[in-house]
Amino acid sequence: MDVQAMLDQGREHHRAERYGDAGRCYKAVLEADPDNVDALNLMSALAQMVGDNQMAANLALQAIRLQPDWHAPYVALGNACQAGGRLDMAVDAFQKAVTLCPDGPEAYLNLANVLNELGRFSEAVTMAVEAVVIDGSMAEAHNAFGNALAGMQSPEEAVEAYQKAVYLRPDWDVPWFNIGVALAAQGKHGEALSSYRHSIGLLDAPAKHYNLANSLAAEGRLVEAVVEYNLALAQAPDYVDAYNNLGATLKDMERLDEAEASLRQGLLRAPDSPDLHWNLSLVQLMKGDWANGWREYEWRWQMPTFAPFKRDFPVPFWAGEDLTGKTILITAEQGFGDAIEFCRLAPLLSARGAKVVLECRKGLKRLFSTLTGIERVVSPGDDYGPFETVLPLMSLPERLGLTLETLPAALPYLSVPAEAGDFSDVAAAEGLKVGLVWAGGATRRDNTQRSCLASDFRPLLDLPGCRFYSLQVGPEAAQVADLPGVVDLAPRLGDFADTAAALSAMDILVSVDTGVVHLAGTLGKPVRVLLSRPSNGFLWMLNRADSPWYPGDFRLLRQARANDWGGLVDSVGVELRERAGA
Repeated sequence: MDVQAMLDQGREHHRAERYGDAGRCYKAVLEADPDNVDALNLMSALAQMVGDNQMAANLALQAIRLQPDWHAPYVALGNACQAGGRLDMAVDAFQKAVTLCPDGPEAYLNLANVLNELGRFSEAVTMAVEAVVIDGSMAEAHNAFGNALAGMQSPEEAVEAYQKAVYLRPDWDVPWFNIGVALAAQGKHGEALSSYRHSIGLLDAPAKHYNLANSLAAEGRLVEAVVEYNLALAQAPDYVDAYNNLGATLKDMERLDEAEASLRQGLLRAPDSPDLHWNLSLVQLMKGDWANGWREYEWRWQMPTFAPFKRDFPVPFWAGEDLTGKTILITAEQGFGDAIEFCRLAPLLSARGAKVVLECRKGLKRLFSTLTGIERVVSPGDDYGPFETVLPLMSLPERLGLTLETLPAALPYLSVPAEAGDFSDVAAAEGLKVGLVWAGGATRRDNTQRSCLASDFRPLLDLPGCRFYSLQVGPEAAQVADLPGVVDLAPRLGDFADTAAALSAMDILVSVDTGVVHLAGTLGKPVRVLLSRPSNGFLWMLNRADSPWYPGDFRLLRQARANDWGGLVDSVGVELRERAGA
Protein backbone atom coordinates (compact mmCIF):
# COMPACT_ATOMS: atom_id res chain seq x y z
CA MET A 1 0.00 0.00 0.00
CA ASP A 2 1.16 3.49 -0.86
CA VAL A 3 0.90 5.16 2.58
CA GLN A 4 1.14 8.70 1.25
CA ALA A 5 -1.48 8.09 -1.42
CA MET A 6 -3.84 6.61 1.17
CA LEU A 7 -3.21 9.59 3.46
CA ASP A 8 -3.93 12.02 0.61
CA GLN A 9 -7.10 10.11 -0.23
CA GLY A 10 -8.20 10.40 3.39
CA ARG A 11 -7.60 14.14 3.34
CA GLU A 12 -9.73 14.45 0.21
CA HIS A 13 -12.60 12.58 1.86
CA HIS A 14 -12.13 14.76 4.95
CA ARG A 15 -12.41 18.00 2.94
CA ALA A 16 -15.53 16.66 1.22
CA GLU A 17 -17.05 15.84 4.65
CA ARG A 18 -17.07 12.10 3.89
CA TYR A 19 -15.83 11.43 7.38
CA GLY A 20 -16.42 7.68 7.45
CA ASP A 21 -14.33 7.19 4.31
CA ALA A 22 -11.66 9.52 5.70
CA GLY A 23 -11.49 7.52 8.92
CA ARG A 24 -11.03 4.25 7.03
CA CYS A 25 -8.15 5.74 5.08
CA TYR A 26 -6.41 7.07 8.21
CA LYS A 27 -6.91 3.73 9.96
CA ALA A 28 -5.29 1.91 7.03
CA VAL A 29 -2.34 4.30 7.17
CA LEU A 30 -1.87 3.71 10.91
CA GLU A 31 -2.06 -0.06 10.45
CA ALA A 32 0.79 0.23 7.97
CA ASP A 33 2.66 2.97 9.85
CA PRO A 34 1.58 3.31 13.53
CA ASP A 35 3.87 6.31 14.03
CA ASN A 36 2.48 8.37 11.18
CA VAL A 37 1.93 11.71 12.93
CA ASP A 38 -0.20 13.11 10.08
CA ALA A 39 -2.66 10.24 10.37
CA LEU A 40 -2.67 10.45 14.16
CA ASN A 41 -3.40 14.18 14.03
CA LEU A 42 -6.15 13.79 11.43
CA MET A 43 -7.73 10.87 13.31
CA SER A 44 -7.71 13.05 16.43
CA ALA A 45 -9.68 15.70 14.56
CA LEU A 46 -12.23 13.11 13.41
CA ALA A 47 -12.62 11.64 16.89
CA GLN A 48 -13.29 15.09 18.33
CA MET A 49 -15.89 15.77 15.62
CA VAL A 50 -17.89 12.65 16.57
CA GLY A 51 -17.70 13.51 20.27
CA ASP A 52 -15.04 11.06 21.43
CA ASN A 53 -12.93 13.72 23.10
CA GLN A 54 -10.83 11.32 25.17
CA MET A 55 -9.80 9.36 22.08
CA ALA A 56 -9.08 12.63 20.28
CA ALA A 57 -6.82 13.76 23.12
CA ASN A 58 -5.00 10.41 23.27
CA LEU A 59 -4.29 10.46 19.53
CA ALA A 60 -3.06 14.05 19.70
CA LEU A 61 -0.77 13.23 22.64
CA GLN A 62 0.63 10.28 20.72
CA ALA A 63 1.42 12.58 17.79
CA ILE A 64 3.01 15.11 20.16
CA ARG A 65 5.27 12.43 21.67
CA LEU A 66 6.43 11.48 18.19
CA GLN A 67 6.93 15.04 16.93
CA PRO A 68 6.91 17.51 19.88
CA ASP A 69 7.97 20.48 17.72
CA TRP A 70 4.91 20.32 15.43
CA HIS A 71 2.10 22.73 16.31
CA ALA A 72 -0.83 20.89 14.66
CA PRO A 73 -1.33 18.11 17.23
CA TYR A 74 -1.28 20.73 20.00
CA VAL A 75 -4.19 22.40 18.21
CA ALA A 76 -5.97 19.04 18.01
CA LEU A 77 -5.27 18.43 21.69
CA GLY A 78 -6.60 21.86 22.59
CA ASN A 79 -9.77 21.27 20.58
CA ALA A 80 -10.36 17.91 22.28
CA CYS A 81 -9.77 19.37 25.75
CA GLN A 82 -12.05 22.34 25.08
CA ALA A 83 -14.84 20.12 23.77
CA GLY A 84 -14.43 17.90 26.83
CA GLY A 85 -14.63 20.81 29.26
CA ARG A 86 -10.97 20.74 30.28
CA LEU A 87 -10.51 24.40 29.48
CA ASP A 88 -7.27 25.10 31.34
CA MET A 89 -5.59 22.19 29.54
CA ALA A 90 -6.92 23.55 26.25
CA VAL A 91 -5.34 26.93 26.99
CA ASP A 92 -1.97 25.27 27.63
CA ALA A 93 -2.20 23.30 24.39
CA PHE A 94 -3.15 26.30 22.25
CA GLN A 95 -0.43 28.43 23.85
CA LYS A 96 2.13 25.77 22.94
CA ALA A 97 0.80 25.76 19.37
CA VAL A 98 1.13 29.54 19.20
CA THR A 99 4.73 29.31 20.42
CA LEU A 100 5.60 26.68 17.79
CA CYS A 101 3.79 28.46 14.95
CA PRO A 102 3.54 32.20 15.70
CA ASP A 103 2.55 32.98 12.10
CA GLY A 104 -0.49 30.68 12.00
CA PRO A 105 -3.87 32.26 12.82
CA GLU A 106 -5.73 29.07 13.81
CA ALA A 107 -4.08 28.59 17.21
CA TYR A 108 -4.58 32.26 18.10
CA LEU A 109 -8.26 31.99 17.13
CA ASN A 110 -8.81 28.82 19.14
CA LEU A 111 -6.98 30.29 22.11
CA ALA A 112 -9.19 33.39 21.93
CA ASN A 113 -12.30 31.21 21.90
CA VAL A 114 -11.35 29.18 24.96
CA LEU A 115 -10.24 32.30 26.85
CA ASN A 116 -13.67 33.80 26.10
CA GLU A 117 -15.26 30.65 27.47
CA LEU A 118 -13.20 31.04 30.64
CA GLY A 119 -14.20 34.70 30.99
CA ARG A 120 -10.62 35.88 30.47
CA PHE A 121 -11.80 38.49 28.00
CA SER A 122 -8.87 40.91 27.99
CA GLU A 123 -6.52 38.04 27.09
CA ALA A 124 -8.98 36.85 24.47
CA VAL A 125 -8.96 40.29 22.86
CA THR A 126 -5.18 40.09 22.43
CA MET A 127 -5.32 36.62 20.86
CA ALA A 128 -8.21 37.51 18.54
CA VAL A 129 -6.39 40.62 17.35
CA GLU A 130 -3.29 38.52 16.62
CA ALA A 131 -5.43 36.22 14.47
CA VAL A 132 -6.97 39.19 12.64
CA VAL A 133 -3.54 40.74 12.00
CA ILE A 134 -2.26 37.49 10.49
CA ASP A 135 -5.38 36.87 8.40
CA GLY A 136 -7.94 39.65 8.30
CA SER A 137 -10.22 37.58 6.08
CA MET A 138 -11.08 35.11 8.88
CA ALA A 139 -14.67 35.85 9.86
CA GLU A 140 -14.23 33.56 12.87
CA ALA A 141 -11.45 35.77 14.25
CA HIS A 142 -13.60 38.90 14.03
CA ASN A 143 -16.44 37.02 15.74
CA ALA A 144 -14.11 35.93 18.56
CA PHE A 145 -12.92 39.53 18.87
CA GLY A 146 -16.54 40.63 19.19
CA ASN A 147 -17.22 38.02 21.88
CA ALA A 148 -14.25 39.27 23.90
CA LEU A 149 -15.40 42.89 23.58
CA ALA A 150 -18.92 41.90 24.62
CA GLY A 151 -17.46 40.12 27.64
CA MET A 152 -15.61 43.33 28.54
CA GLN A 153 -18.95 45.18 28.54
CA SER A 154 -18.20 46.98 25.27
CA PRO A 155 -21.24 45.95 23.21
CA GLU A 156 -20.99 48.85 20.76
CA GLU A 157 -17.47 47.85 19.74
CA ALA A 158 -18.56 44.21 19.70
CA VAL A 159 -21.24 45.02 17.12
CA GLU A 160 -18.57 46.49 14.83
CA ALA A 161 -16.50 43.30 15.08
CA TYR A 162 -19.52 41.10 14.41
CA GLN A 163 -20.49 43.24 11.42
CA LYS A 164 -17.02 42.66 9.96
CA ALA A 165 -17.56 38.92 10.38
CA VAL A 166 -20.94 39.20 8.64
CA TYR A 167 -19.35 41.14 5.78
CA LEU A 168 -16.72 38.44 5.29
CA ARG A 169 -19.14 35.52 5.68
CA PRO A 170 -22.73 36.71 5.21
CA ASP A 171 -24.21 33.18 5.26
CA TRP A 172 -22.85 32.38 8.75
CA ASP A 173 -25.62 32.56 11.33
CA VAL A 174 -23.47 33.04 14.45
CA PRO A 175 -22.35 36.69 14.05
CA TRP A 176 -25.87 37.71 13.02
CA PHE A 177 -27.13 36.26 16.30
CA ASN A 178 -24.30 37.89 18.24
CA ILE A 179 -25.16 41.28 16.75
CA GLY A 180 -28.65 40.85 18.18
CA VAL A 181 -27.28 39.94 21.60
CA ALA A 182 -24.92 42.95 21.62
CA LEU A 183 -27.69 45.33 20.53
CA ALA A 184 -29.99 43.96 23.22
CA ALA A 185 -27.23 44.50 25.79
CA GLN A 186 -27.37 48.19 24.84
CA GLY A 187 -31.13 48.27 25.27
CA LYS A 188 -31.59 48.49 21.48
CA HIS A 189 -34.10 45.68 21.40
CA GLY A 190 -35.96 47.01 18.37
CA GLU A 191 -32.76 46.93 16.32
CA ALA A 192 -31.86 43.49 17.66
CA LEU A 193 -35.02 41.89 16.26
CA SER A 194 -33.95 41.91 12.61
CA SER A 195 -30.53 40.40 13.44
CA TYR A 196 -32.12 37.60 15.42
CA ARG A 197 -34.60 36.87 12.64
CA HIS A 198 -31.86 36.87 9.99
CA SER A 199 -29.85 34.41 12.07
CA ILE A 200 -32.89 32.15 12.47
CA GLY A 201 -33.38 32.24 8.70
CA LEU A 202 -29.84 30.97 8.21
CA LEU A 203 -30.00 28.27 10.90
CA ASP A 204 -32.90 27.71 13.28
CA ALA A 205 -32.15 27.12 16.96
CA PRO A 206 -34.13 27.38 20.22
CA ALA A 207 -31.74 29.90 21.82
CA LYS A 208 -32.41 32.28 18.94
CA HIS A 209 -36.17 32.18 19.45
CA TYR A 210 -35.58 32.66 23.18
CA ASN A 211 -33.44 35.77 22.67
CA LEU A 212 -35.84 37.10 20.05
CA ALA A 213 -38.66 36.64 22.55
CA ASN A 214 -36.72 38.50 25.24
CA SER A 215 -36.29 41.52 22.96
CA LEU A 216 -39.93 41.41 21.88
CA ALA A 217 -40.96 41.37 25.54
CA ALA A 218 -38.66 44.30 26.27
CA GLU A 219 -40.37 46.18 23.43
CA GLY A 220 -43.77 45.48 24.97
CA ARG A 221 -44.72 43.10 22.14
CA LEU A 222 -45.83 40.44 24.55
CA VAL A 223 -48.09 38.40 22.28
CA GLU A 224 -45.26 37.94 19.78
CA ALA A 225 -42.86 37.13 22.61
CA VAL A 226 -45.12 34.31 23.81
CA VAL A 227 -45.08 32.82 20.29
CA GLU A 228 -41.28 32.83 20.21
CA TYR A 229 -40.90 31.34 23.69
CA ASN A 230 -43.24 28.55 22.66
CA LEU A 231 -41.20 27.95 19.48
CA ALA A 232 -38.06 27.66 21.61
CA LEU A 233 -39.83 25.16 23.90
CA ALA A 234 -41.16 23.17 20.96
CA GLN A 235 -37.57 22.65 19.83
CA ALA A 236 -36.11 22.24 23.34
CA PRO A 237 -38.76 20.99 25.80
CA ASP A 238 -36.29 21.19 28.71
CA TYR A 239 -35.37 24.84 28.11
CA VAL A 240 -35.75 26.08 31.70
CA ASP A 241 -35.01 29.75 30.99
CA ALA A 242 -37.71 29.76 28.32
CA TYR A 243 -40.29 28.41 30.79
CA ASN A 244 -39.24 31.10 33.24
CA ASN A 245 -39.43 34.02 30.84
CA LEU A 246 -42.62 32.73 29.26
CA GLY A 247 -44.14 32.61 32.74
CA ALA A 248 -42.96 36.14 33.50
CA THR A 249 -44.38 37.42 30.20
CA LEU A 250 -47.74 35.71 30.75
CA LYS A 251 -47.78 37.30 34.22
CA ASP A 252 -47.32 40.72 32.64
CA MET A 253 -50.20 39.89 30.31
CA GLU A 254 -52.27 39.05 33.42
CA ARG A 255 -52.74 35.46 32.20
CA LEU A 256 -51.87 34.19 35.65
CA ASP A 257 -53.01 30.57 35.42
CA GLU A 258 -50.98 30.05 32.23
CA ALA A 259 -48.03 31.83 33.83
CA GLU A 260 -48.14 29.53 36.82
CA ALA A 261 -48.38 26.46 34.59
CA SER A 262 -45.28 27.50 32.63
CA LEU A 263 -43.29 28.18 35.78
CA ARG A 264 -44.28 24.82 37.23
CA GLN A 265 -43.14 23.11 34.03
CA GLY A 266 -39.79 24.76 34.55
CA LEU A 267 -39.67 23.66 38.19
CA LEU A 268 -40.24 20.04 37.17
CA ARG A 269 -36.91 20.32 35.33
CA ALA A 270 -35.08 22.66 37.70
CA PRO A 271 -36.68 22.41 41.15
CA ASP A 272 -34.02 24.62 42.76
CA SER A 273 -34.15 27.48 40.26
CA PRO A 274 -34.43 30.79 42.17
CA ASP A 275 -35.77 32.58 39.08
CA LEU A 276 -38.65 30.16 38.69
CA HIS A 277 -39.57 30.25 42.38
CA TRP A 278 -39.31 34.06 42.42
CA ASN A 279 -41.63 34.52 39.46
CA LEU A 280 -44.00 31.91 40.86
CA SER A 281 -44.20 33.91 44.08
CA LEU A 282 -45.17 37.05 42.16
CA VAL A 283 -47.87 35.19 40.23
CA GLN A 284 -49.31 33.63 43.37
CA LEU A 285 -49.30 36.90 45.29
CA MET A 286 -50.99 38.66 42.37
CA LYS A 287 -53.66 35.94 42.50
CA GLY A 288 -54.12 36.54 46.23
CA ASP A 289 -52.68 33.10 47.04
CA TRP A 290 -50.72 34.37 50.01
CA ALA A 291 -50.36 30.99 51.72
CA ASN A 292 -48.14 29.75 48.89
CA GLY A 293 -46.92 33.09 47.57
CA TRP A 294 -45.14 34.26 50.71
CA ARG A 295 -43.40 30.91 51.06
CA GLU A 296 -42.11 31.15 47.48
CA TYR A 297 -41.15 34.78 48.08
CA GLU A 298 -38.40 33.60 50.43
CA TRP A 299 -36.48 32.44 47.33
CA ARG A 300 -35.66 36.09 46.67
CA TRP A 301 -32.49 35.69 48.73
CA GLN A 302 -31.12 33.33 46.09
CA MET A 303 -31.61 35.96 43.37
CA PRO A 304 -28.60 38.05 42.22
CA THR A 305 -30.79 41.15 42.22
CA PHE A 306 -31.29 40.75 45.96
CA ALA A 307 -27.60 40.38 46.78
CA PRO A 308 -27.34 44.08 47.82
CA PHE A 309 -30.06 43.52 50.43
CA LYS A 310 -28.56 40.35 51.89
CA ARG A 311 -27.14 40.80 55.39
CA ASP A 312 -25.00 38.72 57.69
CA PHE A 313 -25.61 38.90 61.44
CA PRO A 314 -24.07 36.78 64.22
CA VAL A 315 -27.53 35.63 65.34
CA PRO A 316 -30.03 33.22 63.79
CA PHE A 317 -33.03 34.17 61.70
CA TRP A 318 -36.31 34.02 63.56
CA ALA A 319 -38.02 30.80 62.54
CA GLY A 320 -41.31 31.39 64.35
CA GLU A 321 -40.34 30.26 67.84
CA ASP A 322 -41.48 31.94 71.06
CA LEU A 323 -40.15 35.50 71.35
CA THR A 324 -41.11 36.24 74.93
CA GLY A 325 -38.39 38.33 76.52
CA LYS A 326 -36.24 38.34 73.39
CA THR A 327 -35.08 41.26 71.27
CA ILE A 328 -35.54 40.87 67.54
CA LEU A 329 -34.01 43.08 64.87
CA ILE A 330 -36.24 43.63 61.82
CA THR A 331 -33.99 44.71 58.96
CA ALA A 332 -34.80 47.01 56.07
CA GLU A 333 -34.91 45.74 52.51
CA GLN A 334 -36.04 46.94 49.08
CA GLY A 335 -37.78 50.28 48.55
CA PHE A 336 -39.23 53.04 50.69
CA GLY A 337 -42.77 52.06 49.75
CA ASP A 338 -42.20 48.43 50.77
CA ALA A 339 -40.91 49.53 54.16
CA ILE A 340 -43.90 51.83 54.74
CA GLU A 341 -46.32 49.12 53.68
CA PHE A 342 -44.79 46.31 55.76
CA CYS A 343 -43.68 48.14 58.91
CA ARG A 344 -47.23 47.66 60.25
CA LEU A 345 -46.30 44.01 60.87
CA ALA A 346 -43.45 44.72 63.29
CA PRO A 347 -45.74 45.56 66.25
CA LEU A 348 -47.30 42.10 65.90
CA LEU A 349 -44.06 40.72 67.33
CA SER A 350 -44.36 43.04 70.31
CA ALA A 351 -47.75 41.45 70.97
CA ARG A 352 -45.90 38.12 71.13
CA GLY A 353 -43.70 39.39 73.93
CA ALA A 354 -40.72 40.55 71.90
CA LYS A 355 -38.77 43.77 72.05
CA VAL A 356 -38.61 44.97 68.47
CA VAL A 357 -35.75 46.97 67.01
CA LEU A 358 -36.83 48.21 63.57
CA GLU A 359 -34.17 49.14 61.05
CA CYS A 360 -34.98 51.50 58.17
CA ARG A 361 -33.23 53.82 55.75
CA LYS A 362 -32.44 57.25 57.15
CA GLY A 363 -35.16 58.93 55.11
CA LEU A 364 -37.77 56.94 57.05
CA LYS A 365 -36.33 57.12 60.56
CA ARG A 366 -38.27 60.15 61.85
CA LEU A 367 -41.48 58.87 60.31
CA PHE A 368 -41.10 55.35 61.75
CA SER A 369 -40.51 56.78 65.20
CA THR A 370 -44.30 57.30 65.32
CA LEU A 371 -45.00 53.55 64.94
CA THR A 372 -46.31 52.16 68.23
CA GLY A 373 -45.09 48.92 69.76
CA ILE A 374 -41.47 49.38 68.71
CA GLU A 375 -38.60 49.42 71.20
CA ARG A 376 -36.49 51.68 68.97
CA VAL A 377 -35.94 52.63 65.35
CA VAL A 378 -32.41 52.52 63.93
CA SER A 379 -30.65 53.22 60.66
CA PRO A 380 -27.36 51.85 59.30
CA GLY A 381 -24.52 53.37 61.31
CA ASP A 382 -26.50 53.53 64.56
CA ASP A 383 -25.80 51.46 67.65
CA TYR A 384 -28.35 48.67 67.34
CA GLY A 385 -27.76 47.33 70.84
CA PRO A 386 -27.99 43.60 71.68
CA PHE A 387 -30.53 41.33 69.94
CA GLU A 388 -31.03 37.55 69.94
CA THR A 389 -32.61 37.02 66.53
CA VAL A 390 -33.14 38.83 63.24
CA LEU A 391 -35.51 38.83 60.29
CA PRO A 392 -35.83 40.85 57.06
CA LEU A 393 -38.96 42.98 57.06
CA MET A 394 -40.64 41.33 54.08
CA SER A 395 -40.15 37.85 55.52
CA LEU A 396 -42.66 38.69 58.26
CA PRO A 397 -45.73 37.66 56.19
CA GLU A 398 -44.33 34.14 55.74
CA ARG A 399 -43.26 33.78 59.38
CA LEU A 400 -46.59 35.14 60.65
CA GLY A 401 -48.68 33.04 58.25
CA LEU A 402 -50.26 36.22 56.94
CA THR A 403 -53.40 35.94 54.82
CA LEU A 404 -55.67 38.50 53.22
CA GLU A 405 -58.10 37.91 56.07
CA THR A 406 -55.52 38.45 58.82
CA LEU A 407 -53.76 41.46 57.28
CA PRO A 408 -53.71 44.26 59.88
CA ALA A 409 -55.30 47.17 58.06
CA ALA A 410 -56.25 49.63 60.79
CA LEU A 411 -55.33 53.15 59.68
CA PRO A 412 -53.44 55.28 60.35
CA TYR A 413 -50.52 53.38 61.86
CA LEU A 414 -48.00 56.16 61.16
CA SER A 415 -48.42 59.85 61.89
CA VAL A 416 -46.68 63.16 61.30
CA PRO A 417 -43.77 63.61 63.75
CA ALA A 418 -43.97 66.76 65.86
CA GLU A 419 -40.68 68.07 64.46
CA ALA A 420 -41.68 67.58 60.79
CA GLY A 421 -41.92 70.50 58.38
CA ASP A 422 -44.67 73.09 58.72
CA PHE A 423 -47.14 73.12 55.84
CA SER A 424 -49.83 75.23 57.50
CA ASP A 425 -49.62 77.65 54.58
CA VAL A 426 -50.60 74.86 52.22
CA ALA A 427 -53.39 73.68 54.50
CA ALA A 428 -54.78 77.25 54.65
CA ALA A 429 -54.83 77.69 50.86
CA GLU A 430 -58.22 77.86 49.19
CA GLY A 431 -59.56 75.24 46.82
CA LEU A 432 -59.09 71.50 46.50
CA LYS A 433 -55.46 70.78 47.29
CA VAL A 434 -54.09 68.03 45.03
CA GLY A 435 -50.65 66.45 45.45
CA LEU A 436 -48.94 65.10 42.32
CA VAL A 437 -46.14 62.55 41.91
CA TRP A 438 -45.11 61.24 38.49
CA ALA A 439 -41.98 59.15 38.99
CA GLY A 440 -40.62 56.53 41.35
CA GLY A 441 -37.08 55.76 42.43
CA ALA A 442 -34.70 54.92 39.59
CA THR A 443 -33.30 51.84 41.36
CA ARG A 444 -36.42 49.79 40.66
CA ARG A 445 -36.11 47.71 37.50
CA ASP A 446 -39.50 48.69 36.10
CA ASN A 447 -39.30 52.35 37.08
CA THR A 448 -39.49 53.65 33.51
CA GLN A 449 -42.58 51.57 32.92
CA ARG A 450 -44.37 52.57 36.13
CA SER A 451 -43.50 56.30 35.85
CA CYS A 452 -45.07 58.93 33.64
CA LEU A 453 -43.98 62.48 32.83
CA ALA A 454 -45.01 65.59 34.69
CA SER A 455 -46.45 66.89 31.43
CA ASP A 456 -48.95 64.01 31.44
CA PHE A 457 -50.71 65.85 34.30
CA ARG A 458 -51.05 69.08 32.31
CA PRO A 459 -54.74 68.50 31.36
CA LEU A 460 -55.62 68.76 35.07
CA LEU A 461 -54.23 72.25 35.53
CA ASP A 462 -57.22 74.07 34.08
CA LEU A 463 -59.70 72.45 36.46
CA PRO A 464 -61.58 75.17 38.37
CA GLY A 465 -61.29 75.21 42.14
CA CYS A 466 -58.13 73.06 42.27
CA ARG A 467 -54.65 73.91 43.51
CA PHE A 468 -51.83 71.56 42.58
CA TYR A 469 -48.67 70.76 44.53
CA SER A 470 -45.68 68.71 43.42
CA LEU A 471 -44.47 66.19 45.97
CA GLN A 472 -41.99 64.79 43.46
CA VAL A 473 -38.39 64.54 44.69
CA GLY A 474 -35.18 63.42 43.01
CA PRO A 475 -33.97 64.27 39.51
CA GLU A 476 -37.48 64.09 38.04
CA ALA A 477 -38.61 66.95 40.29
CA ALA A 478 -37.18 69.35 37.68
CA GLN A 479 -40.04 68.36 35.38
CA VAL A 480 -42.32 70.56 37.47
CA ALA A 481 -41.23 73.31 35.07
CA ASP A 482 -43.58 71.65 32.55
CA LEU A 483 -46.54 72.32 34.89
CA PRO A 484 -47.13 76.07 35.06
CA GLY A 485 -48.80 77.15 38.26
CA VAL A 486 -48.00 73.98 40.19
CA VAL A 487 -46.37 74.71 43.53
CA ASP A 488 -43.11 72.80 43.91
CA LEU A 489 -42.78 71.48 47.47
CA ALA A 490 -39.60 69.46 46.77
CA PRO A 491 -37.26 72.01 48.40
CA ARG A 492 -39.21 71.60 51.65
CA LEU A 493 -39.18 67.78 51.69
CA GLY A 494 -36.09 66.65 53.56
CA ASP A 495 -37.36 63.17 54.35
CA PHE A 496 -40.58 61.18 54.58
CA ALA A 497 -41.56 62.89 57.83
CA ASP A 498 -41.73 66.16 55.90
CA THR A 499 -43.61 64.44 53.08
CA ALA A 500 -46.11 63.12 55.62
CA ALA A 501 -46.64 66.67 56.88
CA ALA A 502 -47.17 67.90 53.33
CA LEU A 503 -49.64 65.08 52.61
CA SER A 504 -51.61 65.98 55.72
CA ALA A 505 -52.22 69.38 54.16
CA MET A 506 -53.56 67.82 50.95
CA ASP A 507 -57.11 66.88 50.13
CA ILE A 508 -56.06 64.09 47.75
CA LEU A 509 -52.93 62.55 46.23
CA VAL A 510 -52.70 61.58 42.56
CA SER A 511 -49.58 59.52 41.92
CA VAL A 512 -48.00 56.70 40.01
CA ASP A 513 -46.94 53.64 42.01
CA THR A 514 -44.36 55.13 44.42
CA GLY A 515 -43.50 55.22 48.11
CA VAL A 516 -45.56 58.39 48.50
CA VAL A 517 -48.67 56.37 47.60
CA HIS A 518 -48.02 54.04 50.52
CA LEU A 519 -47.35 56.92 52.86
CA ALA A 520 -50.59 58.65 51.94
CA GLY A 521 -52.48 55.37 52.27
CA THR A 522 -50.92 54.77 55.66
CA LEU A 523 -52.04 58.21 56.81
CA GLY A 524 -55.58 57.48 55.63
CA LYS A 525 -55.56 60.20 52.95
CA PRO A 526 -57.60 59.92 49.74
CA VAL A 527 -55.33 58.47 47.05
CA ARG A 528 -55.64 57.75 43.33
CA VAL A 529 -52.88 55.41 42.11
CA LEU A 530 -52.13 55.42 38.39
CA LEU A 531 -50.97 51.91 37.46
CA SER A 532 -49.11 51.11 34.25
CA ARG A 533 -49.85 48.09 32.08
CA PRO A 534 -48.25 45.74 32.73
CA SER A 535 -47.97 46.57 36.40
CA ASN A 536 -45.34 44.83 38.52
CA GLY A 537 -46.95 45.97 41.75
CA PHE A 538 -47.81 42.38 42.63
CA LEU A 539 -49.47 43.31 45.93
CA TRP A 540 -52.06 45.41 44.11
CA MET A 541 -53.25 42.05 42.69
CA LEU A 542 -55.54 42.00 39.65
CA ASN A 543 -58.97 43.33 38.76
CA ARG A 544 -59.25 45.31 41.97
CA ALA A 545 -59.90 49.02 42.25
CA ASP A 546 -59.31 48.89 46.00
CA SER A 547 -56.50 47.52 48.16
CA PRO A 548 -56.78 45.48 51.35
CA TRP A 549 -53.62 47.23 52.52
CA TYR A 550 -55.30 50.63 52.57
CA PRO A 551 -59.05 50.44 53.18
CA GLY A 552 -60.91 53.68 52.74
CA ASP A 553 -60.73 56.28 49.98
CA PHE A 554 -57.86 54.59 48.16
CA ARG A 555 -58.38 53.69 44.51
CA LEU A 556 -56.31 51.90 41.89
CA LEU A 557 -56.72 53.22 38.35
CA ARG A 558 -55.39 50.76 35.77
CA GLN A 559 -54.36 51.54 32.20
CA ALA A 560 -56.62 50.01 29.57
CA ARG A 561 -53.55 49.64 27.34
CA ALA A 562 -49.84 50.17 27.77
CA ASN A 563 -48.63 53.78 28.08
CA ASP A 564 -52.17 55.19 28.16
CA TRP A 565 -51.55 57.75 30.88
CA GLY A 566 -53.93 60.15 29.20
CA GLY A 567 -56.91 57.91 29.86
CA LEU A 568 -56.10 57.71 33.56
CA VAL A 569 -55.51 61.45 33.86
CA ASP A 570 -58.85 62.15 32.16
CA SER A 571 -60.59 59.86 34.64
CA VAL A 572 -58.92 61.63 37.56
CA GLY A 573 -59.91 64.98 36.06
CA VAL A 574 -63.58 64.07 36.11
CA GLU A 575 -63.38 63.17 39.77
CA LEU A 576 -61.36 66.25 40.76
CA ARG A 577 -63.87 68.51 39.03
CA GLU A 578 -66.66 66.92 41.08
CA ARG A 579 -64.68 67.15 44.33
CA ALA A 580 -63.78 70.79 43.71
CA GLY A 581 -67.38 71.60 42.94
CA ALA A 582 -68.56 69.91 46.11
